[in-house]
Amino acid sequence: MSIFNLTFDKNDESNIIIDKFVDEYSEWTTTGKEPEIGSLDVNYAFELQKKRLEEHNARIETTFDTKNSDFKDGAVRCFTVPDKGDYKTVIGCKNYKVIETVYVNNKKKRKSKVMQNFYVAITRLLNQNADGAIACPNCGAVSSIKELLTGCKSCGTRFILNDLFPKVTNFYAIKEVAGGKKVIKNSAIAVVLITMLAFAGSMFFINYKNGNLSPENSDFIMNIIICTLYGFIGGALGGYFLWGFCMFMYLIFGSIKSLFLLGPHIKAKTKLPKLMRQIDPNFSYEFFVGKVINLMKLMIFSDDYTNLAAYDGKPMQNKFRDIIDVKYDSTIKFNGFKINGPYCYVDITVFATVLKIDCGDVKKAKQKFRVVVCKNINAIADAGFSIKKVSCKSCGGSFDATREHNCPYCGNPYHLGNDDWVVIDFKKA
Repeated sequence: MSIFNLTFDKNDESNIIIDKFVDEYSEWTTTGKEPEIGSLDVNYAFELQKKRLEEHNARIETTFDTKNSDFKDGAVRCFTVPDKGDYKTVIGCKNYKVIETVYVNNKKKRKSKVMQNFYVAITRLLNQNADGAIACPNCGAVSSIKELLTGCKSCGTRFILNDLFPKVTNFYAIKEVAGGKKVIKNSAIAVVLITMLAFAGSMFFINYKNGNLSPENSDFIMNIIICTLYGFIGGALGGYFLWGFCMFMYLIFGSIKSLFLLGPHIKAKTKLPKLMRQIDPNFSYEFFVGKVINLMKLMIFSDDYTNLAAYDGKPMQNKFRDIIDVKYDSTIKFNGFKINGPYCYVDITVFATVLKIDCGDVKKAKQKFRVVVCKNINAIADAGFSIKKVSCKSCGGSFDATREHNCPYCGNPYHLGNDDWVVIDFKKA
């Protein structure tokens, strides 16, 4: 059964927002300008990845195209995440042909064209009179939404609601299985043509060796016609059956390979929501996956964990400095769940594909990451919360929690786990 309960045409606001985000995402890959429609947390992950790319003198140019989309007329499929409070989050899925070109030292190293289902979490504010706290887009000071609409208390900038919301608060892409209908069609045509040429060539060669294609032969013209017809007709039939056999074997081996991943994935998708909804009735598996992927990017692209509020584990060094890009492979393995006092802990393995820099070259590899995340079970889901700008529980001062573990005003430690998911352990699986 599909999780998507809504379908919007190309003129719907959610569809327009997703198209705007992918356009701004594409622009970021070429100019470094962070998406205006992206939340502070989403843009912080972009900021860290950009620094990693610059360290290796690399860039990844990405373009999105809906011409070959499997979704009719560029539609977007959505479902609503049951948030608490004054926010509403819709997760939309749109189908794109993604063209990605990787450069190192201004030399093209690899290029890929794939069909992807692009998942985007769009958060809206339902009540503009809400008392919820949010970071000022201009100066970063934490204020209530009502204050920002009348004028930020720190910088005085006044905003309209459209400046603050809607925002893209999470996103991830999943590669289409089997490469889509166009790949299947093109592979069939290629195999049939090659087999036809090979079959016709062999017919001509055999008849030539037997002397049937000698100009002195009285049936010379007829033999050429027969070789051509038999070659192309036999080659077409043989090529079609050969392609069918190859596709059959490809699907069989692909299915066997998928079975090893399908079991753990189904377990994670059924067991985790069942456990989490005992303490949070509004838990959304898809929204949680988006959170974990964003945290995973912070752990991979952050060079210093010392002041990273998103990490609250034992001191360690970043061992992933050779990775310049990471993509979720649509599979998660559930390893464990426990509640200890006011905190719950979720242990999962994320299956991903990474791009690595190796001696100036770019290598693509499958990689599994073991992630343990933690959150206060009493924390209310707040779609407007951002780790980029937080408010100190002790003195009320606002600061950037991505760079400070302690409040710079009163010195008290800030624990992200009291407000949102935080990483306790992160390593290769």
